[in-house]
Amino acid sequence: MKKMTKMLCVVIAIMLCVSVFAACSAQPAASESPSQAASESPSAEASASAEASQASSGGNDINPAEYPVAIAMDSKNHPVHRMVQLGFLKAAKELGYTDAQVIGTEGADANEVYTACDTFAAQGGKGLMLWRGDDTCFPTLKKMKAAGVKVGIAHFKFVQDDGTLPDGLDFNMACDPAKYGADVADFMAERLEGKTGKIAVTQNTKNATENAAAEAFTARMKELNLDGITVLDAELEGSDATQAANVNAAIIQKNPDLVGAFSTTGGGAASWSTAAQKAGKSDDDLVLVAMDITEENLGYLNDGKIDGIVYQPLYEEAFQTMENLDKLFRGEEVPVWTDLEAPIVYVGGSGASDPATYQSYIDEVKTWFEQ
Repeated sequence: MKKMTKMLCVVIAIMLCVSVFAACSAQPAASESPSQAASESPSAEASASAEASQASSGGNDINPAEYPVAIAMDSKNHPVHRMVQLGFLKAAKELGYTDAQVIGTEGADANEVYTACDTFAAQGGKGLMLWRGDDTCFPTLKKMKAAGVKVGIAHFKFVQDDGTLPDGLDFNMACDPAKYGADVADFMAERLEGKTGKIAVTQNTKNATENAAAEAFTARMKELNLDGITVLDAELEGSDATQAANVNAAIIQKNPDLVGAFSTTGGGAASWSTAAQKAGKSDDDLVLVAMDITEENLGYLNDGKIDGIVYQPLYEEAFQTMENLDKLFRGEEVPVWTDLEAPIVYVGGSGASDPATYQSYIDEVKTWFEQ
Protein backbone atom coordinates (compact mmCIF):
# COMPACT_ATOMS: atom_id res chain seq x y z
CA MET A 1 0.00 0.00 0.00
CA LYS A 2 2.79 2.36 0.93
CA LYS A 3 4.52 1.44 -2.31
CA MET A 4 1.43 2.24 -4.34
CA THR A 5 1.01 5.57 -2.58
CA LYS A 6 4.62 6.49 -3.28
CA MET A 7 4.28 5.69 -7.00
CA LEU A 8 1.09 7.74 -7.19
CA CYS A 9 2.90 10.78 -5.74
CA VAL A 10 5.67 10.46 -8.32
CA VAL A 11 3.14 10.30 -11.18
CA ILE A 12 1.30 13.38 -9.87
CA ALA A 13 4.59 15.28 -9.52
CA ILE A 14 5.55 14.46 -13.12
CA MET A 15 2.17 15.62 -14.41
CA LEU A 16 2.48 18.92 -12.54
CA CYS A 17 5.94 19.57 -14.10
CA VAL A 18 4.62 18.85 -17.60
CA SER A 19 1.72 21.27 -17.05
CA VAL A 20 4.02 24.05 -15.87
CA PHE A 21 6.39 23.52 -18.82
CA ALA A 22 3.50 23.63 -21.31
CA ALA A 23 2.13 26.80 -19.77
CA CYS A 24 5.53 28.49 -19.98
CA SER A 25 6.01 27.38 -23.56
CA ALA A 26 2.67 28.92 -24.53
CA GLN A 27 3.82 32.41 -23.46
CA PRO A 28 5.42 34.59 -26.19
CA ALA A 29 9.14 35.21 -25.93
CA ALA A 30 10.14 38.43 -24.13
CA SER A 31 11.51 40.07 -27.32
CA GLU A 32 8.23 39.33 -29.10
CA SER A 33 5.99 40.89 -26.44
CA PRO A 34 3.41 43.13 -28.20
CA SER A 35 3.91 45.98 -25.75
CA GLN A 36 7.69 45.79 -26.05
CA ALA A 37 7.63 45.53 -29.83
CA ALA A 38 5.35 48.55 -30.05
CA SER A 39 7.61 50.65 -27.85
CA GLU A 40 10.86 49.64 -29.56
CA SER A 41 9.84 49.69 -33.23
CA PRO A 42 10.03 53.48 -33.97
CA SER A 43 13.29 54.04 -32.11
CA ALA A 44 14.83 50.94 -33.64
CA GLU A 45 13.94 52.13 -37.14
CA ALA A 46 15.29 55.62 -36.41
CA SER A 47 18.49 54.14 -35.03
CA ALA A 48 18.90 51.91 -38.06
CA SER A 49 18.29 54.86 -40.37
CA ALA A 50 20.82 57.03 -38.53
CA GLU A 51 23.40 54.25 -38.57
CA ALA A 52 22.89 53.71 -42.30
CA SER A 53 23.23 57.44 -42.98
CA GLN A 54 26.32 57.67 -40.83
CA ALA A 55 27.85 54.65 -42.50
CA SER A 56 27.30 56.08 -45.98
CA SER A 57 29.13 59.30 -45.08
CA GLY A 58 31.81 57.72 -42.92
CA GLY A 59 30.38 58.69 -39.53
CA ASN A 60 31.90 61.04 -37.00
CA ASP A 61 34.45 58.53 -35.73
CA ILE A 62 36.31 57.81 -38.94
CA ASN A 63 39.94 56.77 -39.20
CA PRO A 64 41.57 59.32 -41.54
CA ALA A 65 44.30 56.83 -42.38
CA GLU A 66 41.67 54.78 -44.21
CA TYR A 67 40.63 57.72 -46.42
CA PRO A 68 43.05 58.42 -49.31
CA VAL A 69 42.88 62.03 -50.51
CA ALA A 70 44.52 63.83 -53.42
CA ILE A 71 44.90 67.16 -55.15
CA ALA A 72 44.81 66.82 -58.94
CA MET A 73 46.31 69.47 -61.21
CA ASP A 74 48.45 70.15 -64.24
CA SER A 75 51.82 71.94 -64.09
CA LYS A 76 52.47 70.28 -60.74
CA ASN A 77 55.89 71.90 -60.32
CA HIS A 78 54.74 75.47 -61.01
CA PRO A 79 55.60 77.67 -57.99
CA VAL A 80 52.03 78.96 -57.76
CA HIS A 81 50.70 75.41 -57.77
CA ARG A 82 53.23 74.40 -55.12
CA MET A 83 51.64 76.98 -52.81
CA VAL A 84 48.25 75.35 -53.39
CA GLN A 85 49.65 71.88 -52.78
CA LEU A 86 51.26 73.02 -49.54
CA GLY A 87 47.93 74.18 -48.13
CA PHE A 88 46.18 70.92 -49.03
CA LEU A 89 48.94 68.58 -47.84
CA LYS A 90 49.53 70.48 -44.62
CA ALA A 91 45.83 70.39 -43.73
CA ALA A 92 45.71 66.66 -44.50
CA LYS A 93 48.68 66.04 -42.22
CA GLU A 94 47.21 68.08 -39.37
CA LEU A 95 43.90 66.21 -39.68
CA GLY A 96 45.60 62.80 -39.59
CA TYR A 97 45.36 61.76 -43.25
CA THR A 98 48.42 59.64 -43.95
CA ASP A 99 47.63 58.93 -47.62
CA ALA A 100 47.58 62.40 -49.22
CA GLN A 101 48.87 62.69 -52.78
CA VAL A 102 49.57 65.19 -55.53
CA ILE A 103 48.37 63.65 -58.79
CA GLY A 104 48.08 64.87 -62.37
CA THR A 105 50.87 65.94 -64.68
CA GLU A 106 53.91 68.19 -64.84
CA GLY A 107 52.69 69.29 -68.26
CA ALA A 108 49.57 71.15 -69.33
CA ASP A 109 47.41 68.31 -70.69
CA ALA A 110 44.08 68.29 -68.86
CA ASN A 111 43.33 64.77 -70.09
CA GLU A 112 46.30 63.48 -68.09
CA VAL A 113 44.81 65.09 -65.00
CA TYR A 114 41.43 63.45 -65.61
CA THR A 115 43.08 60.06 -66.19
CA ALA A 116 44.92 60.44 -62.89
CA CYS A 117 41.57 61.12 -61.21
CA ASP A 118 40.10 57.95 -62.69
CA THR A 119 43.05 55.93 -61.41
CA PHE A 120 42.78 57.50 -57.97
CA ALA A 121 39.09 56.57 -57.75
CA ALA A 122 39.71 53.03 -59.01
CA GLN A 123 42.34 52.54 -56.29
CA GLY A 124 39.91 53.46 -53.53
CA GLY A 125 40.37 57.23 -53.30
CA LYS A 126 37.85 59.01 -51.07
CA GLY A 127 38.37 62.76 -51.45
CA LEU A 128 39.68 64.98 -54.24
CA MET A 129 40.59 68.62 -54.72
CA LEU A 130 40.39 69.18 -58.47
CA TRP A 131 42.27 72.14 -59.93
CA ARG A 132 40.34 72.91 -63.08
CA GLY A 133 38.46 75.98 -64.28
CA ASP A 134 36.36 74.94 -67.28
CA ASP A 135 33.56 72.57 -68.19
CA THR A 136 35.91 69.90 -69.56
CA CYS A 137 36.02 68.58 -65.99
CA PHE A 138 32.27 67.87 -65.86
CA PRO A 139 32.49 64.24 -67.11
CA THR A 140 35.20 63.56 -64.51
CA LEU A 141 33.03 65.05 -61.76
CA LYS A 142 30.24 62.64 -62.67
CA LYS A 143 32.67 59.72 -62.65
CA MET A 144 33.92 60.67 -59.21
CA LYS A 145 30.36 60.88 -57.91
CA ALA A 146 29.61 57.40 -59.27
CA ALA A 147 32.74 56.09 -57.55
CA GLY A 148 31.78 57.69 -54.23
CA VAL A 149 34.61 60.23 -54.27
CA LYS A 150 33.90 63.60 -52.61
CA VAL A 151 35.14 66.51 -54.76
CA GLY A 152 35.86 70.15 -54.02
CA ILE A 153 37.07 72.79 -56.46
CA ALA A 154 38.75 75.95 -55.23
CA HIS A 155 40.04 79.03 -57.05
CA PHE A 156 37.64 78.65 -59.99
CA LYS A 157 34.02 79.69 -59.60
CA PHE A 158 31.47 77.11 -60.71
CA VAL A 159 28.49 77.96 -58.51
CA GLN A 160 25.53 79.27 -60.49
CA ASP A 161 23.35 82.27 -59.67
CA ASP A 162 20.75 79.91 -58.22
CA GLY A 163 23.34 78.38 -55.89
CA THR A 164 23.67 75.07 -57.72
CA LEU A 165 26.87 73.27 -58.69
CA PRO A 166 27.75 70.94 -61.59
CA ASP A 167 26.73 67.32 -60.95
CA GLY A 168 29.40 65.60 -58.88
CA LEU A 169 30.89 68.74 -57.36
CA ASP A 170 30.28 68.82 -53.59
CA PHE A 171 31.47 72.36 -52.85
CA ASN A 172 33.21 75.34 -54.43
CA MET A 173 35.22 78.30 -53.17
CA ALA A 174 37.10 81.16 -54.82
CA CYS A 175 37.82 84.84 -54.66
CA ASP A 176 35.82 87.06 -57.00
CA PRO A 177 37.97 88.17 -59.96
CA ALA A 178 35.56 90.99 -60.70
CA LYS A 179 36.11 92.37 -57.22
CA TYR A 180 39.90 92.25 -57.27
CA GLY A 181 39.93 93.60 -60.82
CA ALA A 182 38.05 96.67 -59.60
CA ASP A 183 40.29 96.88 -56.52
CA VAL A 184 43.36 97.00 -58.76
CA ALA A 185 41.85 99.91 -60.68
CA ASP A 186 41.38 101.86 -57.43
CA PHE A 187 44.92 100.98 -56.33
CA MET A 188 46.45 102.12 -59.61
CA ALA A 189 44.35 105.29 -59.76
CA GLU A 190 45.97 106.53 -56.54
CA ARG A 191 49.42 105.94 -57.96
CA LEU A 192 48.66 107.46 -61.35
CA GLU A 193 47.69 110.82 -59.93
CA GLY A 194 49.13 113.57 -62.11
CA LYS A 195 50.03 111.21 -64.96
CA THR A 196 48.45 110.91 -68.39
CA GLY A 197 48.77 108.11 -70.91
CA LYS A 198 47.69 104.55 -71.56
CA ILE A 199 47.31 101.45 -69.38
CA ALA A 200 47.81 97.96 -70.75
CA VAL A 201 45.92 94.85 -69.68
CA THR A 202 47.46 91.44 -70.37
CA GLN A 203 46.27 87.89 -69.77
CA ASN A 204 47.75 84.42 -69.94
CA THR A 205 44.75 83.02 -71.84
CA LYS A 206 41.12 83.86 -72.43
CA ASN A 207 39.33 82.15 -69.54
CA ALA A 208 36.45 83.01 -67.23
CA THR A 209 38.63 84.13 -64.31
CA GLU A 210 41.08 86.33 -66.21
CA ASN A 211 38.35 87.70 -68.45
CA ALA A 212 36.30 88.78 -65.43
CA ALA A 213 39.29 90.45 -63.77
CA ALA A 214 40.30 92.30 -66.93
CA GLU A 215 36.76 93.43 -67.72
CA ALA A 216 36.12 94.62 -64.16
CA PHE A 217 39.40 96.56 -64.16
CA THR A 218 38.53 98.30 -67.41
CA ALA A 219 34.98 99.05 -66.30
CA ARG A 220 36.14 100.51 -63.00
CA MET A 221 38.75 102.69 -64.73
CA LYS A 222 36.00 104.10 -66.93
CA GLU A 223 33.91 104.83 -63.85
CA LEU A 224 36.80 106.67 -62.23
CA ASN A 225 37.12 108.75 -65.41
CA LEU A 226 40.72 109.76 -64.79
CA ASP A 227 41.79 112.75 -66.90
CA GLY A 228 44.12 111.73 -69.69
CA ILE A 229 44.08 107.99 -68.85
CA THR A 230 43.04 105.40 -71.47
CA VAL A 231 42.83 101.63 -70.96
CA LEU A 232 43.95 99.54 -73.92
CA ASP A 233 42.18 96.38 -75.04
CA ALA A 234 43.43 93.25 -73.28
CA GLU A 235 46.18 91.27 -75.02
CA LEU A 236 47.46 87.74 -74.44
CA GLU A 237 51.00 87.50 -73.14
CA GLY A 238 50.91 83.69 -72.73
CA SER A 239 52.63 81.47 -70.19
CA ASP A 240 56.10 81.24 -71.76
CA ALA A 241 58.33 83.72 -69.91
CA THR A 242 60.37 84.82 -72.90
CA GLN A 243 57.36 85.15 -75.18
CA ALA A 244 55.40 87.08 -72.53
CA ALA A 245 58.26 89.56 -72.00
CA ASN A 246 58.49 90.11 -75.76
CA VAL A 247 54.74 90.67 -76.08
CA ASN A 248 54.79 93.25 -73.30
CA ALA A 249 57.90 94.95 -74.66
CA ALA A 250 56.09 95.32 -77.99
CA ILE A 251 53.16 96.95 -76.20
CA ILE A 252 55.53 99.50 -74.66
CA GLN A 253 57.11 100.22 -78.04
CA LYS A 254 53.70 100.71 -79.70
CA ASN A 255 52.56 102.97 -76.88
CA PRO A 256 55.39 105.27 -75.80
CA ASP A 257 52.97 107.08 -73.47
CA LEU A 258 52.24 103.90 -71.51
CA VAL A 259 52.01 104.66 -67.78
CA GLY A 260 50.90 101.36 -66.32
CA ALA A 261 49.84 97.76 -66.78
CA PHE A 262 47.69 95.17 -65.07
CA SER A 263 48.56 91.54 -65.74
CA THR A 264 45.94 88.99 -64.73
CA THR A 265 48.46 86.13 -64.68
CA GLY A 266 51.07 84.97 -62.17
CA GLY A 267 53.88 85.42 -64.67
CA GLY A 268 53.04 89.09 -65.17
CA ALA A 269 55.46 90.40 -62.55
CA ALA A 270 58.43 88.85 -64.35
CA SER A 271 57.21 89.58 -67.89
CA TRP A 272 56.43 93.24 -67.28
CA SER A 273 59.58 93.87 -65.23
CA THR A 274 61.69 92.36 -68.00
CA ALA A 275 59.79 94.26 -70.71
CA ALA A 276 60.19 97.57 -68.87
CA GLN A 277 63.92 96.99 -68.49
CA LYS A 278 64.24 96.14 -72.19
CA ALA A 279 62.43 99.35 -73.10
CA GLY A 280 64.71 101.42 -70.88
CA LYS A 281 61.98 102.33 -68.42
CA SER A 282 62.84 103.23 -64.83
CA ASP A 283 60.96 101.73 -61.87
CA ASP A 284 58.92 104.94 -61.50
CA ASP A 285 57.85 105.17 -65.15
CA LEU A 286 55.20 102.44 -65.01
CA VAL A 287 52.67 101.45 -62.36
CA LEU A 288 52.63 97.65 -62.60
CA VAL A 289 50.30 95.22 -60.83
CA ALA A 290 50.36 91.45 -61.33
CA MET A 291 49.03 88.29 -59.70
CA ASP A 292 50.14 85.70 -57.15
CA ILE A 293 52.68 85.50 -54.37
CA THR A 294 55.77 83.50 -55.31
CA GLU A 295 59.37 83.94 -54.21
CA GLU A 296 60.23 85.54 -57.55
CA ASN A 297 57.22 87.86 -57.52
CA LEU A 298 57.91 88.97 -53.95
CA GLY A 299 61.43 89.77 -55.05
CA TYR A 300 60.17 92.02 -57.85
CA LEU A 301 57.81 93.72 -55.40
CA ASN A 302 60.39 94.31 -52.67
CA ASP A 303 62.92 95.57 -55.24
CA GLY A 304 60.44 98.14 -56.55
CA LYS A 305 60.13 96.57 -60.00
CA ILE A 306 56.37 96.25 -59.62
CA ASP A 307 53.93 98.14 -57.42
CA GLY A 308 51.46 95.54 -56.29
CA ILE A 309 50.52 91.86 -56.33
CA VAL A 310 47.02 90.47 -56.02
CA TYR A 311 47.22 87.62 -53.52
CA GLN A 312 44.78 84.97 -54.54
CA PRO A 313 44.40 82.93 -51.33
CA LEU A 314 46.12 79.86 -52.75
CA TYR A 315 47.28 78.35 -49.49
CA GLU A 316 44.09 79.17 -47.60
CA GLU A 317 41.66 77.86 -50.21
CA ALA A 318 43.49 74.55 -50.46
CA PHE A 319 43.72 74.17 -46.68
CA GLN A 320 39.99 74.86 -46.34
CA THR A 321 39.18 72.43 -49.15
CA MET A 322 40.85 69.63 -47.21
CA GLU A 323 39.01 70.69 -44.06
CA ASN A 324 35.72 70.51 -45.96
CA LEU A 325 36.49 67.04 -47.28
CA ASP A 326 37.19 65.90 -43.73
CA LYS A 327 33.81 67.26 -42.61
CA LEU A 328 32.01 65.48 -45.45
CA PHE A 329 33.68 62.19 -44.53
CA ARG A 330 32.30 62.65 -41.00
CA GLY A 331 28.77 63.28 -42.21
CA GLU A 332 28.84 67.01 -41.55
CA GLU A 333 27.56 69.74 -43.86
CA VAL A 334 29.77 72.28 -45.63
CA PRO A 335 28.83 75.44 -47.56
CA VAL A 336 28.15 74.87 -51.24
CA TRP A 337 29.89 78.19 -51.97
CA THR A 338 32.52 80.17 -50.04
CA ASP A 339 33.56 83.66 -51.16
CA LEU A 340 37.23 84.41 -50.40
CA GLU A 341 39.14 87.69 -50.18
CA ALA A 342 42.05 88.61 -52.47
CA PRO A 343 44.08 91.49 -50.97
CA ILE A 344 46.53 93.63 -52.93
CA VAL A 345 50.02 93.26 -51.44
CA TYR A 346 52.39 96.23 -51.64
CA VAL A 347 55.45 97.64 -49.95
CA GLY A 348 54.23 99.62 -46.95
CA GLY A 349 51.04 97.61 -46.65
CA SER A 350 49.90 96.14 -43.35
CA GLY A 351 48.31 92.86 -42.34
CA ALA A 352 47.14 90.95 -45.40
CA SER A 353 48.71 93.63 -47.63
CA ASP A 354 52.18 93.33 -46.05
CA PRO A 355 54.68 91.36 -48.19
CA ALA A 356 56.28 89.96 -45.02
CA THR A 357 53.03 88.15 -44.22
CA TYR A 358 53.68 85.71 -47.06
CA GLN A 359 57.40 85.09 -46.71
CA SER A 360 56.74 82.19 -44.34
CA TYR A 361 54.64 80.51 -47.05
CA ILE A 362 57.49 80.86 -49.53
CA ASP A 363 59.97 79.40 -47.08
CA GLU A 364 57.69 76.51 -46.20
CA VAL A 365 57.06 75.61 -49.86
CA LYS A 366 60.82 75.22 -50.36
CA THR A 367 61.23 73.17 -47.19
CA TRP A 368 58.19 70.96 -47.74
CA PHE A 369 58.97 69.93 -51.31
CA GLU A 370 62.65 69.36 -50.62
CA GLN A 371 61.70 66.60 -48.16
